[in-house]
Amino acid sequence: MVARLLLFLALLLPAPAAAEPLAGSWALEVGGAEIFRFDIARDGDGKWHGTWSKPSSFASDGNNFSHLTGPAKSVPSMTALETPDGIELSFDDPRPGAVPDIFDFKPIDSDAVEMIYVGTKLAPYTLERVKPGTPLGPWDASATYSREAPPQQAEAAPEKAPEPPPAVDPGTFKLKPGTPVGR
Repeated sequence: MVARLLLFLALLLPAPAAAEPLAGSWALEVGGAEIFRFDIARDGDGKWHGTWSKPSSFASDGNNFSHLTGPAKSVPSMTALETPDGIELSFDDPRPGAVPDIFDFKPIDSDAVEMIYVGTKLAPYTLERVKPGTPLGPWDASATYSREAPPQQAEAAPEKAPEPPPAVDPGTFKLKPGTPVGR
């Protein structure tokens, strides 16, 4: 009886963070260099949080990364939301008038996650599991690191609405003589 009670209680407890498929360190590697690292964990209260490690300065269109310089800086997440398939983390963007950077993470397998940069039309990124504290780089500030984004599916052309029949000008409609009108 006691064993059953203990088993029941164990099933009610949350799984340890190590068992969480999204918990851990995840890196975006492009052209042989670690561009970003995200460290994702649950705290003692079961709330998600993350840290985004990135170059202190860089230029990017989302697929190409250039002018990368260090040292790396770490930005803590502002908020974390659980989604049906994973978690969404938001990070402050301190530039004047900028909105937070929001990333949606979903597990692919035990060694990879898919990350979507929310609010952009960029193809998803694949991040690989790395050891905590894995350094970013090495970068060449004069190089451009380009990821090969998955091909975008061609958007289907919107179905063209059928053209309405031409309007009939009431003044041009004439009845043949002898045609009965109304009853």
